[in-house]
Amino acid sequence: MSKKYIIMSDEKPDINESISFTYNIIPTDTINELLPFERRHADMQCLRINDTFFVLKEAVNLQNKLRSLGLNVITTEEDISSEYPKNVLLNAVYMKDKLYCKIESIADIVKEYCKKHGIKLINVKQGYTKCSAAVLCKYFITADKRIFEVLTANGVEGLLIDSGDIGLDGVDYGFIGGSSFFDNDTAYFTGDITQHKSYRLIKIFLIEKGIKIVSLCKNRIYDIGGFIVI
Repeated sequence: MSKKYIIMSDEKPDINESISFTYNIIPTDTINELLPFERRHADMQCLRINDTFFVLKEAVNLQNKLRSLGLNVITTEEDISSEYPKNVLLNAVYMKDKLYCKIESIADIVKEYCKKHGIKLINVKQGYTKCSAAVLCKYFITADKRIFEVLTANGVEGLLIDSGDIGLDGVDYGFIGGSSFFDNDTAYFTGDITQHKSYRLIKIFLIEKGIKIVSLCKNRIYDIGGFIVI
């Protein structure tokens, strides 16, 4: 059986080793226009909506790799910037025919696509929407109260956890969305999820939903900018 592809930063060897057993890694580009701790983050460079992949125009290598796989790639037109919220052109959560994002900051080409395909845009104050939410099929986990309120108000069942306990060099802490992904009824975390102060709540929630838990390494959970499974 052939491996799936996964888009991710390949800067953490221990995580790469675990991932490479099951997936072919497509490394993200280094986007120098972004802040150092965001330059390799997949959730800043790429947004998947169904079978369409929106990619920053600056992420040329990523564009070329996805096109070589025969995938539908659309590039942004705006210049990316390290200044928030000009850096979150593609940072959004797509669930149940709705795109949750900071609407004023999302790329124009994404807005046009959503309008054409009947996808409703739901505004979230937090521009780092995808960073902040672990999307688990039809469920989610987040430490952001505003994101939790917006998604639950739109009929999405989720879990609100404590912030912190996730590493990210250059800032106080990282986000749960940037340190996890979902595939094959399994929630994968970049480090030892049992070390997170909300682990008990996370474990109960995932068990109730029939979702298995995998820690990719024994280190502290680290925000590498998320994963996009193809």
